[in-house]
Amino acid sequence: MQLPNELKQAIDNNAFCSIATKINENEIQNHLMWVDYKENKILINTEQGRKKTENIRQEPNLSIVIFHPSDMYSSWEIRGSVETIVQDSTANDHIDYLSNRYLGKPYKRTKDITWEQAGIKSREIWEVEVSKILSMVSRPQAKSASE
Repeated sequence: MQLPNELKQAIDNNAFCSIATKINENEIQNHLMWVDYKENKILINTEQGRKKTENIRQEPNLSIVIFHPSDMYSSWEIRGSVETIVQDSTANDHIDYLSNRYLGKPYKRTKDITWEQAGIKSREIWEVEVSKILSMVSRPQAKSASE
């Protein structure tokens, strides 16, 4: 599914997102996260070994709400599925990219300290295949036919 240009611009301007993953039949877990995209996939970068990483391996479907960085009442709900999990050094490089974009410095360290010296746990990237986008961008919410 094609990501709208408004959404890509919001992400490029440091939008935050909230992701919801399923713990079990009765519980859902929610997290505020940085967000990125590549082509038409949403990218979520997280620390390996977290509860949400366990959740996504049990149930790859998730919901992501991305908030416009300058208008929190404008948002997009993304429904999709984690199709690929990247667990190599590109995930660590990607969190540095995000940290520089959001905070202006490498992730959890200064520029003169390496990843290994800082003892930071390895990261992974979830590549989310988008199946539905619901938007509320300064106009009435557009809903899909099934809602």
